[in-house]
Amino acid sequence: MKKKFTKKSNFLPTASFFLKVAIVAGIAGLWAYAFFFAPSGNPDRIENEEWLEKAEQICSIALEQIALLPSASEARTPTDRAESIARGTRVLEKMNADLADLPLDSEKDKFNTVSWLSDWNTYLGDRKNHVKRLTELGDIEPLLTATESGTSALERMNGFARVNDLESCLDPGDF
Repeated sequence: MKKKFTKKSNFLPTASFFLKVAIVAGIAGLWAYAFFFAPSGNPDRIENEEWLEKAEQICSIALEQIALLPSASEARTPTDRAESIARGTRVLEKMNADLADLPLDSEKDKFNTVSWLSDWNTYLGDRKNHVKRLTELGDIEPLLTATESGTSALERMNGFARVNDLESCLDPGDF
């Protein structure tokens, strides 16, 4: 025999009250976690200050070397521009290899730097592709690889450098 709820039944108001209490408790718990227990700071921030100092030095040296090269924007021909970009790419490849050789202790820092250096590898590949296209097709715009979110690897790469105050490790903007 099924029991029917009548107007005198307390089930619906009681269930509604407990649902409201659960929602309010959940929201309060979420805010308590956010303010008191959740890790603070940017998750991309490298904790190892020594690594950051060495990385900044490596990148600074690379920027100085690139500054000595003829500017790609001042090249007279696409072939000259391609040669200038290729020389800058070789400097950046060495920089990337030197950064990869810097030791890190924390797994989080290792993951973040490996991801960042992977973006550098993508960017270096884009530069090499641009050199090839300049040589074969003449004066053309560079193509940058897009990430899953639709932005370029260059944007993500520069964002990581900015978060970690690695100003010398930004894209050198040489082409």
